[in-house]
Amino acid sequence: GVSPSRALAPSQATGMGVTVVAAAFGSIPRVGIAGVDARTRRRGPRGVARVAPFRDPTHRIHRLSASSSSSSSPRTTRAPPASSAGPRPPGSDARPGWRVALTTMPATRPTLGVSFWPDFTYDARGATTLGVVTERRGDVLHLDFDVSTFEGPPVCGRTTTVLGVPLPPGIRIDIVPISLRGFLDTSTGECRLDFDAKFKGSIFGEGFIALPPMTVRSPLTTDKTRGARRSATGSRFGTVPQPKRSDEGSERERGAIVTSGSSGLDACAGGTAGDLAELVAVASVPRVTGRWDWLMNALLQLPADALAVLPCRLRTWDPSESSIGSHSDASAAGENASSERSVVRALDDRFEIHAHRRRTRPTVTGEQTTMAMLTFGAATFVEESHQLVL
Repeated sequence: GVSPSRALAPSQATGMGVTVVAAAFGSIPRVGIAGVDARTRRRGPRGVARVAPFRDPTHRIHRLSASSSSSSSPRTTRAPPASSAGPRPPGSDARPGWRVALTTMPATRPTLGVSFWPDFTYDARGATTLGVVTERRGDVLHLDFDVSTFEGPPVCGRTTTVLGVPLPPGIRIDIVPISLRGFLDTSTGECRLDFDAKFKGSIFGEGFIALPPMTVRSPLTTDKTRGARRSATGSRFGTVPQPKRSDEGSERERGAIVTSGSSGLDACAGGTAGDLAELVAVASVPRVTGRWDWLMNALLQLPADALAVLPCRLRTWDPSESSIGSHSDASAAGENASSERSVVRALDDRFEIHAHRRRTRPTVTGEQTTMAMLTFGAATFVEESHQLVL
């Protein structure tokens, strides 16, 4: 029989796996009150791409834009407010303390791209992250998400295709978010989120081939963004029409559930007019270090630009309301309104569960750790001394 190492060296699956790892690295957003495009990046320590934060949007509250420009330019002016006749962006009356949920919606175009390789289609529909409104300045809401609530699927053959072909078996990339925060302008629908995430790739399990992990900082925006070789344009809240839903279809076509293994509630269901948008990011993927780094750097010609497209739905609600979800369905009707209330209630319950876990999680101080180590060391010394006597 052929040894695994000889069989894997020429395998196309290895090259494909490395490609997908770096592609996914650029697909996820970063945290902070903003985002920026690749032209404002600085190289950080240990090969981590560092991003200069967006300027706070409230400094241009009273200016109108005569023409659009890059989403990260400090001279970007404010776009005209959305028409009162059209759908309004979410959170128009939200206040600090309100809760928010960002859900990935089904994509209408490839969602990942890296270097010169064909773009990937990563189906993360239903992946939801919960957060809170931390501040309001005029029409601008500052959002901070709890990344421990993120429950997105891994990049693998079940969720990702290249030119319509699923990834080879054994390839898996786990997404570990680090932070996600930014702002939403409720008058124009503009949104920028800064997303930090670590991507851990493996082929046939981490025990066989564990690819070097990579931390990428991606600035998501609903406007235009441009890198050294790639560019993309998003869509603001209030400009994306609601999708036409069919009563028939598989669970995969209807969307993912709110929580893994839960009641099967569709987080993509429901919704209100104006709560959909398409966030895009162009992130700089740095060179990697570690085992198999030479292969990844060569195949992907790192450093390189990586593209991410995130179709999403943003919900806001007041947790103090006696009937959770009654506020968010003001523009919904009929069965859709009932579905939206059910989704918001489930999301609020999930928020409470995570909050309870944080409150009850035991905390260990530095002094307690030091005392434990000293106690353990003393006990070990006594035990070894006793054995020597014997």
